[in-house]
Amino acid sequence: MTETTPTPAHNFTTAEKISSLLESLRQKFFPRRILVAGPFVGEFGHELMEWQSVIRARVPHYREVHVITYPGRDYLYHGCHVHYHDVRFDKAGYGHGRLSPHELKQRAHETARRLGLENYDVLTSQHVCTRHHRRFIWREQFIPFHEPPAGGQSRDLAFHFRHIHKAGPDTMKNYPTDMADRLVELCRASGYRVCCVGHPEHSYCPPATEDLRSVNLRDTVAAISSVIAVVGENSGPMHLANLCNKPTIIWAAAQWRIDYSLRWNYFHVPIFVAANDTHLPSPERVKQTIDDALRQLRQNPH
Repeated sequence: MTETTPTPAHNFTTAEKISSLLESLRQKFFPRRILVAGPFVGEFGHELMEWQSVIRARVPHYREVHVITYPGRDYLYHGCHVHYHDVRFDKAGYGHGRLSPHELKQRAHETARRLGLENYDVLTSQHVCTRHHRRFIWREQFIPFHEPPAGGQSRDLAFHFRHIHKAGPDTMKNYPTDMADRLVELCRASGYRVCCVGHPEHSYCPPATEDLRSVNLRDTVAAISSVIAVVGENSGPMHLANLCNKPTIIWAAAQWRIDYSLRWNYFHVPIFVAANDTHLPSPERVKQTIDDALRQLRQNPH
């Protein structure tokens, strides 16, 4: 099955990549006193795997760090001052987002002026726009996320059912609500203790299912910390689960999408693939993968 790269998004030009390379080298070897990082306006998965880890590694090099991101993402930036931008997630675009380097820097400078900051560097997604920038210039620092289980309870599964309408072709990644209802019904019939995670505006929770969706990432990590595995299309919450050292059961319409999860699995957590040929695997097909995965995980805890 052939798929095109989701749009719209700003595709960095060669000139922009070279410009960011030179500026990155200056920041790395001659940092100023303060870092203004952002605004990050892209997809959650890219923030987790290509952005927050770079910011964390830069914190020791500055007197203070100011991060501009979506509301509720403070949890990712310990030791930083976190500020929220007003770009709606459903309007932000794919990858690192729709804003151009000029727009990103303009917003960063506006935030710095509002805060009265001086002698600062501006780090935007332009500076991490390729894996070569991240690998050869910046050091990335990943840490495992963990919180006490939500409500002090243990559960078998957390589901993330993507349910968002963004500009571009990727609405197909949404799992239909009737299929989500059926999948949860099958799992509950098998005695599995289940809940749902995700952003309350951008994900779906079937009726009579424990709803642990939250804007606050700390609460989401607590929910993920309470389960054996997380189930869903390979979106951002699946990458978050792997950063929480939790196995995932995923599906996607093409292998290149699955490859993102495999490549971004920093802690080498088990990943089980229910489908690599459709965004709409049948509930029965997913349930069979869940059964197999839980059986393996209970026999051989990772």
